Amino acid sequence: MKISANGKKLITQFEGCRLTAYKPVAKEKYWTIGFGHCGPDVKKGMTITQAQADELFYKDVARFENYVNNMHRNFNQNEFDAMVSFTYNCGPGALATLCRNRSNSQIAEALLLYIKDATGRTSDGLIRRRKLERELFLKVGTNCTRYKVTASVLNVRAGAGINYKIVGTLAMGTEVTVFETSGDWAKIPQGWVSKNYLAS
Repeated sequence: MKISANGKKLITQFEGCRLTAYKPVAKEKYWTIGFGHCGPDVKKGMTITQAQADELFYKDVARFENYVNNMHRNFNQNEFDAMVSFTYNCGPGALATLCRNRSNSQIAEALLLYIKDATGRTSDGLIRRRKLERELFLKVGTNCTRYKVTASVLNVRAGAGINYKIVGTLAMGTEVTVFETSGDWAKIPQGWVSKNYLAS
């Protein structure tokens, strides 16, 4: 998948753009430039043009898209955009920890835990960013449909098929939002369920 304009807007809103190298936190190892581009290629006193900042941004976004795609979580567009923004800010290690053994709904709630800066202090900016990422993650797209569970207990799985791990259950009558389908399976915020036990 590729990030949408909504995801890019969220990232640039919080990263801002600075054309001279800086350190957001003095103790950080590397310098930062452009839209939050950080690494050994950025040196003290370095300056770039807006065009160079844009190019770095597109390259960085592509790198973080790959990290999220490699999680193999079947995210919908809004979920994917939120995860790319999170990874752009927190890195692939944090993404792996965030997603490990969690359903999508649990991931949405766990996002709110990542609110400390490099010094370990709670950051108001990170609180705002995590809240917006969570809102985007949970946002229902225009192509989503509401259903009710008809089975007494419906298993929710990590993927579209009975070979995937059960990550939760739903009781009869529970309302769910279906984002997409794959064969006889439907993608809901918590994971995947059999379409045979859903009714509109």
